[in-house]
Amino acid sequence: MIARPAWLDPNLPYLVGISGGRDSIALHHWLLAEGIQKITYCHLNHRLRGQESEGDEAFLRQLLGPSLISQSVDVAALASEQKLSLETAARQARHHFFHHCAASTGISKILLAHHADDQAETVLFNLLRGSAGAKGMSEQHTIAGLTILRPFLKVRRSEIDAFLKDGDHSYREDSSNIEPFATRNRIRHEGLPLLTDILNQDSTPGLLRSLDLTKDLEEIASLHLESLKLLDPQGRIHLPTFRTQPLSVQKKALHHYLSDHAIPELSTKVIARGLTLLDPEAPSSVNLPGGQRLRRKESRLFISL
Repeated sequence: MIARPAWLDPNLPYLVGISGGRDSIALHHWLLAEGIQKITYCHLNHRLRGQESEGDEAFLRQLLGPSLISQSVDVAALASEQKLSLETAARQARHHFFHHCAASTGISKILLAHHADDQAETVLFNLLRGSAGAKGMSEQHTIAGLTILRPFLKVRRSEIDAFLKDGDHSYREDSSNIEPFATRNRIRHEGLPLLTDILNQDSTPGLLRSLDLTKDLEEIASLHLESLKLLDPQGRIHLPTFRTQPLSVQKKALHHYLSDHAIPELSTKVIARGLTLLDPEAPSSVNLPGGQRLRRKESRLFISL
């Protein structure tokens, strides 16, 4: 039995991101079983799988009828134009589409079907990228006015499979999920199974525990950073105070600052690049992920376009 999070209110309207695949279809049927009725579904056709993608949309239209909002985006062309990976281009296209759905419906909360096994993949992926500790997805997170909610984030894939089997719910198979070109797919189908084989036990619980431990340490770090008063009244980093801190504190403080300003894809390389601004002889700005810049001016660090 998949438990309902306390924050999921049956009286509120929600958007639901839906692909037609196993996880999002399970979310759809589970929400109905939990009495969540005010739902508008959002489906983005990435146009990566030809007729298979068209079949996904046809399946969803038959299942959901007029409650479905759909849009088509040529993600491959978008990736080529913007020199992005397919994964990154697809993620950006989905976020843009979800914000469009929110603006057109007036609904500011969207439910996504990411689950605990997805979380473990994310933690491992971020660790290999050089993230500051174990980093995963949030159960609740707001980006530019849209609140992303993940009610399945503590639910294992096996529980979702059992729910679909018990209800005899059909769904669409996404062939791209088993193709080895995507980094996340390789982590899912090669990396985690290999770790499980090496450890002779399921590797997912350990990765999830590391995430919980990192969250505890982050709370302690946040309290310490707050006591240091590194920001000026305008919310900019005050360099004279910042420079007096040990390097470890500078790294953590800059990571918190960038994270609080929703800078995506933070890594040790991004933090190291930002810390070069402490040198008054260095260039006065550096590029940040997401198209913004970190600037040094008048003994302050701040983010701008």
